[in-house]
This record gives sequence, structure tokens and C-alpha cells, in this order.
Amino acid sequence: MAALEKIRKRAVLLTVVIGVALLAFILGDLINSGQAFFGDGNTIVKVGDEKIDAMEFQKRYETISAQYQNSGNTVTDGALLQKNVIEGMISEILLDKEIEEVGIYVTETELTDAMTGKGASQEMVQYAQQRGCESPAQLYDLLFNPAKYGATEQQVAEAKAEWLQLEKEMERMLKQAKLQALIVGAIQANDLDKKSLFEENAVTSQIAYAKADYSSLKDADYEVTDADLKAEYNGKKNMFKLEEEQRVGHVIAVDVVPSAEDLATAKTMIDTTLAVLRSGEGVDGVRHNSELVIEEGTVRLNDIRDTQIKAFVEKAKVGDVSEPKFVSNLYTIAKLNGKKLEVDSVNVNMVTVQGDKKVQDSIMNALNSGKAFAEVVNNKTVGGQEDVWQVLMNVADSVKTKVLNAGAGYFPLSSNDQMAYLVKVNKKVAPKNMYDVAFITHKVIPSVKTVNDLRDNLQAFINENNTSELLESKAVAAGYQPMPVVAYSSSPQVNGIANSRKAVQWMFGADKGAVSPIFDKENKDKMIVVALDDIYEEGFLPMNEPQVKSMLTQVARNSKKGDALVEKYNGKANDLEGYAQLMNCKVDTAQVTFGQPFIPGLGMGENILTAAVTAAKENELNGVLKGSNAVYVYKVIKHDRTERTPGAEVERQFARTRGNSAVMQNADAILRKAAKVENNMIKFF
Repeated sequence: MAALEKIRKRAVLLTVVIGVALLAFILGDLINSGQAFFGDGNTIVKVGDEKIDAMEFQKRYETISAQYQNSGNTVTDGALLQKNVIEGMISEILLDKEIEEVGIYVTETELTDAMTGKGASQEMVQYAQQRGCESPAQLYDLLFNPAKYGATEQQVAEAKAEWLQLEKEMERMLKQAKLQALIVGAIQANDLDKKSLFEENAVTSQIAYAKADYSSLKDADYEVTDADLKAEYNGKKNMFKLEEEQRVGHVIAVDVVPSAEDLATAKTMIDTTLAVLRSGEGVDGVRHNSELVIEEGTVRLNDIRDTQIKAFVEKAKVGDVSEPKFVSNLYTIAKLNGKKLEVDSVNVNMVTVQGDKKVQDSIMNALNSGKAFAEVVNNKTVGGQEDVWQVLMNVADSVKTKVLNAGAGYFPLSSNDQMAYLVKVNKKVAPKNMYDVAFITHKVIPSVKTVNDLRDNLQAFINENNTSELLESKAVAAGYQPMPVVAYSSSPQVNGIANSRKAVQWMFGADKGAVSPIFDKENKDKMIVVALDDIYEEGFLPMNEPQVKSMLTQVARNSKKGDALVEKYNGKANDLEGYAQLMNCKVDTAQVTFGQPFIPGLGMGENILTAAVTAAKENELNGVLKGSNAVYVYKVIKHDRTERTPGAEVERQFARTRGNSAVMQNADAILRKAAKVENNMIKFF
């Protein structure tokens, strides 16, 4: 009762406390899931009004990842594949929208013909054959009429869903082909286009020149002011446009490699292994060593790719063991266990028969009586191939004996009450040397102590140098190499380092000047630390961004040097030889074509000289001309005009550089500039 009385007296206080707790719970829930109420909590990317949500993306990613693995490829960095998948989805939306606006469509007849008709694509034919059907039409019939083939809807459900997805992809592909045809037809070179393009490359001018390079003058003598930089920046601002936020910094990537101690330990173990292999125990004496990988088999010389091991096997006697080969922390030893002369491959016809012994015998008798292979093989109960080369190495001795001792005609290589595998040997190659070889390898990996020492040393360094300025300035003295890094929210890696997406995410959550923790969980070969130097918002890189400032400084300084050299040399000589003597250079020659962005021997960027040469008269001294990298005095020896007339090549060049081919090649970039794309993947992956 006393306790109840105390609670009653504190009822108001308890009400306030409970109310505050409930309010905190509600606000916390709103903060965590508020995007779902007030924004797009599951939206990874917005393309205009279209959205790609996390579930949709994840489903596509898993499908493509599975396709990679099924085709024998390995996904070494999931972030790279994620970027490819999302970029593909963005492109699909952009193209679909363009196709819809243009009014392109695909009829049922067109789609059916592309999927199952006489005009079915080769990919669809292969797809059907891989699933045991003669044609796409037969596969379609099986998937949509399963009862006809003794199957259930459940059994074909997964394959049916795959087919429907293929239909969507085929429809999109057909629409895109129509869009491409529309663009090709719409953007063609007219007579003015062809004439303009032809004239740009019709004249090649042979020039003789003398030049004084800006590098001949000391930079310190030509100060560049902020006003100079600003003038250059304003004139070239569009060069520094940023389509999305950029974060810049430095990265230290420490290679996780074996230490000298690890290598010495491995060398001792390999020396012991070598001694055992050369003893009476041989390979059996080292099988217990779990650090060794042992592969034994029969090989031909041509099967051995390593030239050093190949040379050893060819000259070795049975029982010989090679010297250890050590490359990229991998030891390799070969031991020759045996050598024989044997047929390594045969050409055969192979037939599989589904059915009991009676059916098997009837098929074999039909084939051996001379009935055509194509008449017997129906791809239902009987399947097979003719004229196939089969390698006999490393197959069971019982199988090899049957094949090598086979007479004329088909025989059962294996059979049971439900199925038989029939073979006919057409041809045997001549016997050749076969080698029974054991390959023993050992990969030297960093020990736990080595990894811990690398991590401890790196951690101690960033503890003492915990700002981007300190990290960059102190790294080299500490034995580390800081490398510049530029990252966008969509960047899958930093500086091409595999599995470094976490470092990108850190950069977009960090403050300017911060130093990251060590990233070493995703990438076992490297330890990564990132320092964030600066953040540049979408718009334009500022004038004081290091690379921008460096470029502007060079341009502004070269301009001042050019003015000084023009004033120094202008009118001081009467011919090229005189100017060459003043400029301390030799008279040289070059070819200049207006339509080419470079001059052989002078390089890119001398557009002023290119334009001036094109308009200059032959044998007339010109200059001193201020260029991008030097000042020039020149004389046109001859303007050579081609005798050809505008033809098909000009049309192809127009299409390739500014016409329909150029548009198609850059279609994705063109569409992205016209649409607003918001990529929020950094918040999810």
C-alpha cells in the first residue's frame, strides 16, 4: 500500500517521463524511417520522374551475378558489377523514354518472329538447344503447354519466367534497332557538310619554321597574379564543370605481402620438401603437408605452358625432380613419375540411348547396319554427335582400353537397364610421348604476425598524423606513398583498388581534413587509409583547386613568356635562318592540315599556328607568332591540295565524327545531359 501511495504522489512526474520516452521513440522511428514518409527511402536512382528502387536493383544484380558465375566468370569486386548494373538500368530508362516519345513500337508478329520464327536470332536458337530443344518454337511450346510433354506448370515455372524476361529484352532490342535506323536515316551529310569536311583536310601545307620554346625562360621571372588566374579561369570555366559532387584526397595502400621472415620459413620448408621428393618416399612422403598443393596426372609436352618446367619434363629421367621455381611468391616443383608412348586422342561418333536393353540393341544394330546417323538420332530418346575428337589422357584405364581396342562399328561404352552410351571410333592419332607428372606448389602467404605488424605500424602512423595535411606531408618519411584520389558517389573503387567501395563511402561521410580508419576487411591484399583533402560541390571546380590552379598558372605564365619573346624577336631578322640564329635553334619543317588537331613534331594545342598557316601565302615570311608552347617564325613552302573529289569516304568520316555514328556512339551521354539523374547508391551500397 505504501508503495502504491508513493506512485500516486508521483503520477504527474511519471506521466511526463513516459510521455518523453514515447515521444523519443516516435521521433527516433520517424528519423530512421522518415524517408519512407517524406521522401524516397528505397529509391537508389531517379531518372527524371522514373525511380529505381533497392529491391528492383538487387533482383537485377543477383540475376546478372548468377549469369557471370554460370558462364565461368568470377565477380572479383561486387561494387564494379553493381555500377555496371545500375548504369545499364539508367540507360534502359533513358532509351525507353526516347523510344516512347518518338513513337516506336514492336508488333506481336515482329516479336514472335524474332523469338521463335524463321528469323529467330542465333542467340535464341542456342538458348533453346542448351535446354534440349530443337528450336525456340519447340521450347516455347514446352514452356506454355507443359502437359503436352508430360510436365507440370511447377516444373517449367522458373524457365517460363526466364523466357518472359527474354521477351522483354528482345522487345527492347528491336525497338533500339528501329531507333538506330531512324537516327541513321535522319542524320546524313548534305552537300555543305561534305564540302566543309572535305575542305578541312584537302590542303596539307609544308612549312619551314624556327621557334623559341617557353621552357627556355625561367618561370620565376614571370610572376602570375590572382588577377591573371581569374582572367584565365573565366575564359576557360566550362572546362572545369562538375556534373556531380567530387571529393578529393590522398590514399595510402599498403600491400599485404610476406615478410623476409615468412620467405625464409617457406624456403626452409621447400628445401625439406625437395629432399623428401628426391628420396625413396617421393610424393607420398610430402602428402601430409597441408601447405603443399599436389596435382598428379598424365600430360603431353604441349599441355605444359611453363617453359622452364616443360624443358625439365622433356629431358628428365623417371624419378627426377626439378629445381624449385619461385615466381610471385609461388614455389613450383615437378617430379617425373613415369613416361610412356600412347595414343592421346581419338575421333569418335557418340550416341546416347534412353530405353531398355532391347531399345539399346535395336539402335546399335540400326547404326551398324549402315543406317544414316541423322535418321537414327532424333534428340528425344536418342541423341549424339558425329566426328568429335576426345582426349584419352586421365580417363579410367577400363574406358581407355575399350576405346583403343575397339573394332569397326558402334559398341556400348557403358550401359544399364535405362540408358546406354554408344561409341564408334573413326580415327586414332599416332602414339606420342605421355608423361606422368606430379606438380607440387606452395603459395607463400603473409603470416599472422606479419599482417598484425603491418596493421599496427599503419595505425601508429595515422594516430600521430590524423589530418589530411599531416598524412600527406609525413607519409614518405614514414615509408608510405600517398597517392592523389578523386572520387564521386558512384565510384566503385578508389584508384582502381579492388573492393575499396567502403573507402569511397567513408569519403562521402567525412569532413574535410579527416583521416579514415584502416580498411582491410574487404581487400585481403591491401590495407587502405584515405585522407579527405577537399570537397567540391556540383557546379564548377574552383580556381584554387590544385590541378586547376596548376593548369591556369602554366597557361598564364606561357602567355607572359610569349609576349616577352614576341617583343624580343619581332622584326630583328629578315629570314628564317636569321631568326633561327637569334632563337638558338635550327630551321625545321612540318606538315600542317587544318582538319588535324596536332602538328607532327609540334604536338597538340597549336591551333593558332594551324589557322595562320592555312591562310598564309607561299614563300612569305610570317611571325613572330605567339603559340601555346612557343613563339614561331614560319614560311609556307607549298600548299598541297589533294586531287581527289569528295566521295563516300567523306560521308563515312562525317558519320563517324559528327553524324549518325557519332550520335549513336554517344547516345547515352547525350540523353543523360538532357535528363536529371540522381544517383543515391552511396546511401545503400
